[in-house]
Amino acid sequence: MNADRRRWKTGGRSALWMAFWLASLTHSGLDAQAPYNTASGKSTTYAFYGPPQPPVTKAPTGLPLAPYTQGTLPVVSPSQRAADQAMTAPYVQSSFSSPPVIQVSPPVVPRAPGTPASPILLTPTQSFQGIQEALPQQQPPSPDIAAGPSDVILVINSSIAQYTKTGTQVQLTAFQDFFSSLLPTICPTGLSRCQIFDPSIRYDQLHGRFLFLATSRTSDLTVSYNLIAVTNGATYNSGWKIWALNAGIDGATPTGNYADFWRPGFDNRAVYLAGNLYNVNSPLPSGFEYAKIRVLLKSDLYNLTATSLPYQDLFKLMNADGSLADSITPVHQRGMPSAVNSQLLVNTTNFNLPSTFLTVWKIVDPTANPVVAMQNTVTGLLPYTAPSPAPQLNWPAVLDAGDARTLKAVYRDGFLYTARDTGYTDVRNAATTVTFDVIDTSRMALVSQARLLNTNSFYPAFDVPATVPAGTQYATADLITGTTTAPDGSAAYAGISNLKAGQGIFDLTGGLSFVVNRWGDYFGGAVDPINGGLWTSGEYAATPQAGVSLGFAGVWGTWAGYFPWLTTSAFTDVAQPFADYANVLSLWGITSGCTATTFCPTATITRGQFATFIIRSMEGSPCPNNTPCTGGFTYTAAPYFTDVLAADSDFPYVQKLRDLGITSGCTATTFCPNDMVPRWAAAVLIVRGKLKALLGDSFTYPSTPSFEDVAPSSSTFSYIQKLFELGITTGCTATTFCPDDLITRQQAAVFIVRAFLN
Repeated sequence: MNADRRRWKTGGRSALWMAFWLASLTHSGLDAQAPYNTASGKSTTYAFYGPPQPPVTKAPTGLPLAPYTQGTLPVVSPSQRAADQAMTAPYVQSSFSSPPVIQVSPPVVPRAPGTPASPILLTPTQSFQGIQEALPQQQPPSPDIAAGPSDVILVINSSIAQYTKTGTQVQLTAFQDFFSSLLPTICPTGLSRCQIFDPSIRYDQLHGRFLFLATSRTSDLTVSYNLIAVTNGATYNSGWKIWALNAGIDGATPTGNYADFWRPGFDNRAVYLAGNLYNVNSPLPSGFEYAKIRVLLKSDLYNLTATSLPYQDLFKLMNADGSLADSITPVHQRGMPSAVNSQLLVNTTNFNLPSTFLTVWKIVDPTANPVVAMQNTVTGLLPYTAPSPAPQLNWPAVLDAGDARTLKAVYRDGFLYTARDTGYTDVRNAATTVTFDVIDTSRMALVSQARLLNTNSFYPAFDVPATVPAGTQYATADLITGTTTAPDGSAAYAGISNLKAGQGIFDLTGGLSFVVNRWGDYFGGAVDPINGGLWTSGEYAATPQAGVSLGFAGVWGTWAGYFPWLTTSAFTDVAQPFADYANVLSLWGITSGCTATTFCPTATITRGQFATFIIRSMEGSPCPNNTPCTGGFTYTAAPYFTDVLAADSDFPYVQKLRDLGITSGCTATTFCPNDMVPRWAAAVLIVRGKLKALLGDSFTYPSTPSFEDVAPSSSTFSYIQKLFELGITTGCTATTFCPDDLITRQQAAVFIVRAFLN
């Protein structure tokens, strides 16, 4: 051990290993097929937004945007929507005789929310006010949230705000300022006749970028854009590049359509936007035309120097029953970045309700031209319909709970998880509720459903932490939903369950029981990429300001909170803060420890072991007989290195590490599998594992040194800087990285989980 440590610090062999590890190799691709319309197009309209330094919170400059006070845009006609809601109307209750429970099927097993086990703690450790309503009043806010290594970003229908992870607002920016350089294009008739709305924020943990999607349209509905912004690095302050994509064209063909309810998703190679298109001249009473999927390659979108952004459109997609697909939701891919080789998108249906199916669209190769998608129908769902409006405490005015669309979808390790608002007529206590689906994507079959009973709940705040075992129905979002039901089942003011109680009625209609108050389109949920828990955001009925007349009592506030992860102890010898990370490694089969019950946390790790950790976390397990399989990987059969042979247990992992270009060995012919791994080498391997396939070794990183013992002249400087920016490490002290120290098993657990599993 001491000899190995001394050898690393002498520089000779270390320098040789660095030279081989920093060499480049290449990577390979996939296949596909499907039905509908496709077209290609590109945008050349972009701008940059650099947050002011120091950060400021200021009033919007110039004229305000048109107030966002809009009724919902259902995809069915108003009369059909009313008929759908009428099905559940007899089952609406203001209060319940029992507390809320989760009903899971199959089998139907009622249980109390969050028990007997939950992947997150049931009480938030951070809980703070989000963006508040300002005059002039706008509704609904539709809040969303994303968490990066150091930032929490909240968005509502008028603004974007940066917060620290302790809840301090750093800056608040109105949309007319954030998108100011694009306003002449997206708002050609002036700000007062233009809306920017439906904001959606994601942190792409695979490549360390924030993604911000909003929609714009003019009040005459003739000009409509998708506005997609991406950060230059892993922080809000790294700056943003913003593209304006004309939503009213299919490929390059003008349609006269305008956009509503667009959502983003991503995998390792592309970003997927999907949403609804409407037309004022549509023969349908709702104006709904069709849904569209827009595919953007990350190699284009994440390129700071690009002057055009190509995309491919898939549109007029149909469900298996012949109805138009609507409100398609792209999947946020979590965990094992390379273990899935196609992007998934999902939709329920709002036509022909009640319905018992949803549709999963599978895009196998986003680089193909034309891009194609496979349609998969998942059947066996409980018969669902649109939820009824939610009643409020001691007040006749009700809240809109949306329609039956899917609101969020997450992929993790072979399973698709969805969250949606629904209404049911088979039980008297589920007219306005939320449903969670788990789908096995290898069979495109429903594994389980969970729905909330004894509550009026809507707009789940949803994501899938790494503490959720593969394919299990956990329904964590039962903790955080919009609700007008208190924990004991009694009626309550509209609030956020387990996060923020309502403070008063929400009513913009003057107490008219037959008019639905607009409450929102979604809440926000996001896994913390560093600490692994769940961030949530939502809106609640706030108390009007004293002496301020806002018409009726329609005042909302937003709130955010963080629920830490909760792991099951797998080893007897690991203490916090490392225990959670070691437990997650065990849960996902990355390691079974050094014995059946111990992890040996302070022992150093060999190169062969580290290769195994990385590849299992990225790719899963080797395919049997090295034959292509689902959820696993194949590798070059002929040995690359003379000291790692086919009979060795780490052979498939070392081979794959070389196949992916993450390493070239310690010499031209050897891998040195039994040598220990210094921290600088771990940084190189981890960063290459995350970024190599997309960016090679040409990635952005902070130029100002983060550690005093890693100089800019070092060949590993960029990797260590990136590791720090991504939040994977904070160093061995506040100012040093200790690059030549050997990494321990517990340190490796933290690096691996933060890099690949959260």
